[in-house]
Amino acid sequence: MEQKLLSNFEQICKNQTKISLKSFSIARTLLVNPSTSDQTISSILQNLETLSTAVAASNHQFYHLHVITLLCEISIVRRHFSPRITTTLHSLSLHCPNITPRAAGLALSTSVSIYLASASNLVSAFSEGTEGLFLSLCFSSCVPVRQRLLSDVELFNVRPSLLLTVLTGFTKDPFPYVRKAALDGLIGLCKCIVVEDRGMIEGCYLRAVELLFDTEECVRCSAVHMVSEWGKFLVANSEGKSKRDWSDALYVQLCSMVRDMSMNVKIEAFNALGKLGMTSEYILMQTLSKKVLPITKEKTLHGQLSRKHSNLPASSAAGAFIHGLEDEFHEVRSCACYSMRMPAILSADFATGALGLLMDVLNDDSVVVRLQALETMHHMAVYGHLKVQEMHMHMFLGALIDMNSSIRLTARKVLRLTKLHDLILFKLVVDSLIQSLEKYPQDEMDVLSLVFDIGRNHGTFAISIIKEFFPEVDPSSECNWDFNNSKTAAHLVLAISIPLSHGKQQQLDLDSIPSIIYSYAVTILGRISRSLTGVMNQDTLLAYLSHCSRSSGPHPIELMKGEDKMVEDDVATKIDTQITCPVSVRLDMVHNNSDGDSETLDNADNYIKFIFANVVQIWPLMKFGCIQEVLTTLRSWKEELAAFITDPSCQSNSRLTFTSQYLDVVKLLSKAWCHVMCPMDLICKESGNLGYILQKLESRLRELQHRFVGLSKEEELHIQELTHVASTLKSSIFDESAIKKLEFFSLKEIIFQKNIKYMDAEVDVGDKYNDWLNPIPFVAGLPVGIPLKIRLHNVPIETKLWVKMTMYEKLREYVYVDLKQFEGCEKAWNVCLRRRLMVLEGMVGPHMNLFIFARKKSILLASRFQLFSDLIGKMVRGCA
Repeated sequence: MEQKLLSNFEQICKNQTKISLKSFSIARTLLVNPSTSDQTISSILQNLETLSTAVAASNHQFYHLHVITLLCEISIVRRHFSPRITTTLHSLSLHCPNITPRAAGLALSTSVSIYLASASNLVSAFSEGTEGLFLSLCFSSCVPVRQRLLSDVELFNVRPSLLLTVLTGFTKDPFPYVRKAALDGLIGLCKCIVVEDRGMIEGCYLRAVELLFDTEECVRCSAVHMVSEWGKFLVANSEGKSKRDWSDALYVQLCSMVRDMSMNVKIEAFNALGKLGMTSEYILMQTLSKKVLPITKEKTLHGQLSRKHSNLPASSAAGAFIHGLEDEFHEVRSCACYSMRMPAILSADFATGALGLLMDVLNDDSVVVRLQALETMHHMAVYGHLKVQEMHMHMFLGALIDMNSSIRLTARKVLRLTKLHDLILFKLVVDSLIQSLEKYPQDEMDVLSLVFDIGRNHGTFAISIIKEFFPEVDPSSECNWDFNNSKTAAHLVLAISIPLSHGKQQQLDLDSIPSIIYSYAVTILGRISRSLTGVMNQDTLLAYLSHCSRSSGPHPIELMKGEDKMVEDDVATKIDTQITCPVSVRLDMVHNNSDGDSETLDNADNYIKFIFANVVQIWPLMKFGCIQEVLTTLRSWKEELAAFITDPSCQSNSRLTFTSQYLDVVKLLSKAWCHVMCPMDLICKESGNLGYILQKLESRLRELQHRFVGLSKEEELHIQELTHVASTLKSSIFDESAIKKLEFFSLKEIIFQKNIKYMDAEVDVGDKYNDWLNPIPFVAGLPVGIPLKIRLHNVPIETKLWVKMTMYEKLREYVYVDLKQFEGCEKAWNVCLRRRLMVLEGMVGPHMNLFIFARKKSILLASRFQLFSDLIGKMVRGCA
């Protein structure tokens, strides 16, 4: 059948004087069949090339499009024919005088797409004439061709300066979809070129402002997007007071579009508002009030209010967020909630005013809108700007008993970070959680975990509630209390959390808690332990309850010698997953024994994903000068991350160690950035000397690069990029122009790999030679033997390892350790230098930069000299 169809196709093609559509139908039938052989496809392609030449010489313009369409289909289904097809299409589009604009546009677009998708140079003279053909087709009378070429403008090799002029001109095209394509092209162009002419940037921005009032919805949507992108470009290229003025004008201009009649335009406007940063606080406060504030009445900004009014009063921002939250479309209301996140971070006053509006949104009919409002509150709480008052609490607590599980879960997330300032609010929260637990028993684990957390954050209030609760469960009372009900479980968990409170222990009246209440908690040990899985396991909980029930009060428990002191802070925004309590010794032992617990590892992996997904979002804050908020967030993340780390040499904890050190890099980079960008900032002066910060940053980056095995190419490139940024910041100390290279730098999200390993080493000097009573004996003038025990973790066998020994500043000796001579496994090597040792003759030591694996080890000699030994390792990465 295949040969028969091919024969019919060839026979029809031979009759070039009378071309029939039947030939194209036969060819398409063979193309769509995956069983068609390459030989048949090659024959079809050869006939189409011949046919295209015949069509080009004749006046059969109608058939141009059919031939080019078939060639495009062949390039899709059989990519190995792309070079031939590209040559044919390129010839047709450039050298065929009778080809229609539509066919020429299709040929040009297809050939460009094939060329860019291929790794090889398909056509040597591909770029010749492409720019001219593109311009001629853009100015042709065929509107679909014009629209298509402008939509794919980034594919064509057109000079940016010329392209900017062409696209700006087509924003005045009479056809709306052409204007939209031109605006979209300018948006893409803004992100990939550098324009030094400020007048051109301002002209493009104001042209986009004019199109905000276009009659077509699609054009206004693209105009809003272009105003946002070119507006940010304009602000970035401004300085001093002009920078603030243009930033305010951009914000007010976008606020004026939230009253548009089109839903899509309003959504685009709120999305753009949510991405803007620096704005005057009076404008932010004006967006929360429909009444014009006195400070905004007389002010006008750069922009346009309508087609007839060329000035932009600051009062145009009045009630922008109120209009959005009251909109008839739930999509607009949801976007309005989301766009309040960034200004809530920048201004605590705005966050306070916005909270009242968000509380009203919790009564919205749409689940999506209610959920977005809660997510925005959670975002405010993370940055410490959520201050809930009693008048808000009743509406907020209603979300705890919402029918939707996602709403309830997000409301509990907000409560974990909320600081309650009086006992009345605390009682309301506890009662609402008990009500939620009774109504939705499937939420028990998360609810009891939340009760435990708020009890630790508010120890004094929790004691007051337990005092009222205990008489109800006292055996001497006449009431028959059921220990299996939700209310009892919640109160018992609250009692357990009190001795572990973040508050100062001497300020808690722990004597008032009867020790027998901890015995009651043992009766529901399983329920409680399931809820506190992320904090302690069942064995630890039982030991803790047993100890508390035997004591006259939880306070007499003393710390073991050598243990760290209890953390004495009362920061509600910090949620610890490791208990800082008198029984931390036992907890540490349990954590070490259960290092392989799959649930704990899953929690750690989820938290790592959370950090890498959110660390990108704090960099815009850094650029806006919110250094204190950035450092507080990074510190909070690192403290929570430390609770998961038990043994850095384990592969599961290698990921945690990498994440912790990456947070150190971001913290140091933020401090250095603040020093360079805001040298007069008081916070920057308090953060330390710039030279010291950069030196420490470079050290941390080298550690990330060389102490972790199994990094992906993306991760290595990201670390190299950060190293280049650090070098540029260092250069800016002597050359101020160097900082311009970092103008568009921002952190990028990396997809973290799970198979990395952390290289580590342990060095010991032996059992009996490591103190002042048993120094190493030696005879002056003779060599001394120093036994070293070295344990290497995750160190590849090809690693170049050296032992550096120093007695004086100028007296150093290097000993090379050949790992191939020692037995071991992939994860750990046991090396005893007393048995085998290789000293490289004729070498004074390594010539490349080294990386220290282990800390200095002090070795005491009989003559009371002190010898230091450093174990130094170097990964073989391009080094001889």
